[in-house]
Amino acid sequence: WSSNFSGRFLSNSQFHVPVHIFSPNTSVSPRSGSALDEARETPASIINEKRLKRVISNRESARRSRMRKKKLIEELQAQVNHVQTVNHQLSEKLISLLESNHQIVQENSQLKEKVSSLQLVISDLLAPLRGLEEVNGNMNRPRAEASSLSIHQ
Repeated sequence: WSSNFSGRFLSNSQFHVPVHIFSPNTSVSPRSGSALDEARETPASIINEKRLKRVISNRESARRSRMRKKKLIEELQAQVNHVQTVNHQLSEKLISLLESNHQIVQENSQLKEKVSSLQLVISDLLAPLRGLEEVNGNMNRPRAEASSLSIHQ
C-alpha cells in the first residue's frame, strides 16, 4: 500500500521540492539571509540559486531585447511610411512638371513656327522697299557727290 501511495502522489513529475529543504544543514526558521544560514547552504543549492538568478536575468534581458527590437521595428516602419509619403508626393510633382514641360515645349515649337512665318511675311513686304532703296540710292549718289563738292568749295 505504501509504495502504491507514494507512486501515485509523490512522483517527481507532479511535485518538485528543492533538495536543500530536506538537508540536515538548513534551518526551518522563518528568518533567512543571516550569515549562519548562508554558510550552511549546500553547494548544490548555491548552484541552483545562481542558475535560477541567471535564468531570470536572461529572461529579463531577452524581454528588454524584444522590446528594443519592437521599438526599432516601429521606428523603421514610421520612417518607411514617411519616405513612401514623400516619394508619392514627389512622383505627383514630377508628373505635373513633365506635363508642364511638354506643354511649354509644344508652345515653344508653335511660337518658333509663327516667328518663321512672320519673318517670311516681313521679308516679302520689305522686298519692294529694298528695290526702291537701291533705285533711290543710285539716284541720290550723284546728288550727294555734288552737294559734297559744293560744300567743300
